[in-house]
Amino acid sequence: METVVLELLETAAIAISGFLIKKYVFLESDMEAKKQRVFYLVSFLVIGVVFLAFGKDAAGMAAILMIEVNVLLGRKKGHLWVLLLMIPLTGIINGLLGPLLLVPPYLMSLSEQETMIYQYVMYGILGVALLLFYAKGSVWRSWFRENMRSRSLRRSENTLLWVIGIIMLVFSNELAAQKAAGSIDAYTLYASNGAHRNELASFIMISSIAVFIMAVTIIVLIMQGNMRTFYHERVSGMQSGMITFMAEVVENRDDNTGGHIKRTADYVERIAKELKRRGVYPEILTDRYMEDMIVAAPLHDIGKIHIADAILNKPGRLTEEEFAIMKTHTTAGEELLTHAKAELGESGYLNTAVEMAAYHHEWWNGKGYPYGIDGEEIPLSARIMAVADVFDALTSKRCYKDAMPLTKAYAIIREESGTHFDPLVAEAFLACADDDF
Repeated sequence: METVVLELLETAAIAISGFLIKKYVFLESDMEAKKQRVFYLVSFLVIGVVFLAFGKDAAGMAAILMIEVNVLLGRKKGHLWVLLLMIPLTGIINGLLGPLLLVPPYLMSLSEQETMIYQYVMYGILGVALLLFYAKGSVWRSWFRENMRSRSLRRSENTLLWVIGIIMLVFSNELAAQKAAGSIDAYTLYASNGAHRNELASFIMISSIAVFIMAVTIIVLIMQGNMRTFYHERVSGMQSGMITFMAEVVENRDDNTGGHIKRTADYVERIAKELKRRGVYPEILTDRYMEDMIVAAPLHDIGKIHIADAILNKPGRLTEEEFAIMKTHTTAGEELLTHAKAELGESGYLNTAVEMAAYHHEWWNGKGYPYGIDGEEIPLSARIMAVADVFDALTSKRCYKDAMPLTKAYAIIREESGTHFDPLVAEAFLACADDDF
């Protein structure tokens, strides 16, 4: 009876620790809260039925499979990789529980009865820790749920977990094999005088301890990485908000361009998504680059803060001298944002903001300003902004002109594709034209 109870506790520990590791270490998303609670209930009922019908080993496998199903249901993409996730996940679960339950009795030469008592105590400690986690950790769990929603493992973290998971799987299997063979049983660890240990079992035990410590260290580092990511994103968000506010202040000086930065940012996002959908510039248009570009878009005209009101709000056409001054808003914006980078630290969206501010008036054929560069020498973010900026200028009412009809504005974008605009960017923009710009 005692053995059955221990096996039931071991199965429960595998299931509970697996769900926790899936969420808090591998950062796999849960389903919607109500559905997730139902899934937990169904999972433990399935595991319990399998335990009663087929025993501990089958129930342990059922627990891993239910965790895998949970990962599958919680993911929006990458479903084919879910089965492969079973390898490191199983290794880490077994590699954490096995050494914890088997190594200390081996090292302390506990009898069979003493080993059972030790394992009951360990399960009790784990149970109390779990209850405290749910009773006292609600604030931390809420923080994790809200702020780790978009966090995923870095490649280095993922690699470490796979490596350590596979190693732990090997050693946990060896531990189980040695236990089944009696090599780590309390009565066969020692010869009659208690002086000679089974060398293979000793090696496996010591190795398991080392791997256990490595796994715990890696898990702690990942959890610390979660904290650093959260605070970094929080600071970056504050920086972005403050600088975007500055851009709105600059825009409010210009009577001609109310709402310009919001509209152009929207156009930039749509164009970028269409380019990505078409598979254009895949090496550049990563998810992070697109996020940075969308955040940076409102800053493209920030250099206008250096342009005098008399020029910025002149109701008629600018003279050559005035236009020369107006053109300096590109280099002024570049200088302002470069200075912001120096003060605030390296940032992806600030790098992109510098590009957009400096080069959004460059032309594909090299006849733009301020540097006269051409083709793909112009950063992609600036090429996208060029289309968005011109289209909004054409279709918006200014003090010196009326808004142009959409059909005519589309015709101009089409005509200047390959001269003013990157043809692929212009084509992507025109493909989005039906989205009610």
